[in-house]
Amino acid sequence: MRGLAQALTFAFASGGTAESFDKLFARASEESDFAPDCFAKELFLKELVARCMQPELGHEKFPLHRAHLVSVLSRPPRDLASITFRHGILRELEAAPELCKRLERLAQKLRLLQLKLEAPDRGKRYDAIGRRLDILRDIRDLIDELATSFASAGSGLLRLHAFGKEQRASESYENLVNLLDHEGNRALVELRVRVGYDGEMRAFEIVRASEHASNPFYRTPLGRFLTKLRLWLSGYGFREAELVGRLINSVFDGVQSTVTTLFQLLADIEFYLGNLALRALARSRGLDVCLPVLSAAPNADSELSDLYNPFLLLEERAPKPAQIRASRQAMVIITGPNSGGKTRLLQALGLAQLLAQAGCYVPARSARLPLRHGLFVSLSQEPSAEAREGRLGTELIRIRTMFEQLSPDSLVILDELCSGTNPSEGEEIFELVVGLLAELEPQAFITTHFLQFAKRLEAERPAPRLEFLQVELDTDHQPTYGFVPGVATTSLAQRTAERLGVTREALHDLVLRAKKGQRSSTPVE
Repeated sequence: MRGLAQALTFAFASGGTAESFDKLFARASEESDFAPDCFAKELFLKELVARCMQPELGHEKFPLHRAHLVSVLSRPPRDLASITFRHGILRELEAAPELCKRLERLAQKLRLLQLKLEAPDRGKRYDAIGRRLDILRDIRDLIDELATSFASAGSGLLRLHAFGKEQRASESYENLVNLLDHEGNRALVELRVRVGYDGEMRAFEIVRASEHASNPFYRTPLGRFLTKLRLWLSGYGFREAELVGRLINSVFDGVQSTVTTLFQLLADIEFYLGNLALRALARSRGLDVCLPVLSAAPNADSELSDLYNPFLLLEERAPKPAQIRASRQAMVIITGPNSGGKTRLLQALGLAQLLAQAGCYVPARSARLPLRHGLFVSLSQEPSAEAREGRLGTELIRIRTMFEQLSPDSLVILDELCSGTNPSEGEEIFELVVGLLAELEPQAFITTHFLQFAKRLEAERPAPRLEFLQVELDTDHQPTYGFVPGVATTSLAQRTAERLGVTREALHDLVLRAKKGQRSSTPVE
């Protein structure tokens, strides 16, 4: 944290920048088996944090350090103990609203301290010494709040109380308190005021004046004079403000490591505030979130009750939850019509696993999940101007990248595998991928439009642990956005075309309209 210490030194002396703090907060230090490049873009983690995990404190949006939270989510800890620790704090915040309020208040004060440090020193027009003293007061108040506000906590929040107590017992805190006491209580002056018949003050006189001599920073008038004289004789010409400024800086140096830890605490607190915001958003749409049960047992299955995609919470219509159950090394082939919810389901599955292992709430009523050692997600295959290959080549590169980055016991999520080539070649590659995945033994969820091929896989079972899900249709053959076992029998292409106005009659009308428009625009000679 050397960079943060340097940033704090410059910020206290003359003001810092928001960018310098944001860059420092953007780093997450957890050791993780997950490589963000394999899934972060596909799961839209930046958008998840910005849109679904935005807390509101006092009817105002709290400005998260979003880059840091994205980093924390994309690098979940390896050990189950860290996940359990985070779960414990979230459970206590659920059960104790007062603790939640205290945590929110602490976050607001820490954010205010950051803003004061970022504010530039305005030179002669601004009291630079007063600004630094104001920052030191905030540091003292934060330490006092930590020491007193979380003494009743039973989870990891108790560490806040322990840290506050430790700081209050330190010599640097004692120097901080003495300096602020000296600044605010250097002397006591008693006055006698004379008031006229109209209530206006006519005069006043000083009855008694006494200096606060018991403070360690106190110097007698003679002592102050001798100090200045000694410095002058040594060739140094310091003004009073310079001496006070150096004294203030030395006190800040003593608590600088404490301030560094305070900002680390702010980053940690934002993780919990973001989770509580996701929970509040879900409940506002009549849904819930849960803390999952994670298991490293070799026979642990995935069981998600009422799973939904959190991005759908932002839509006008609330999402329809899905019931998902799959064995630990299952390869689940998902079929169904376009706009039936397949891609949204894949995204929900990836987010559920990632959030679960990050120690977060999962968008489901209940969840039991295996502890994974990697995640690979490939959802968006948009054309790129820099692409050197066609659709097939791009698809083959995607497959190779997956096998380069996969580890055993990972979770694999693939949307529209082998859709970039003709069905016969695509099916051959598809079957190759399924067979090799069976050797590596991850859990995989794969969507496809090759319905006849999926039906053959269901009948022949060329690889072990194949499972099949299809989009559920209602009595009018419309997608319900639910999923049931089996392989879809139709992609409903004709119905989709009719819904979007792509029929022979509709297109023929457009052709006639275009021809008519061309004739009417021909100039008359």
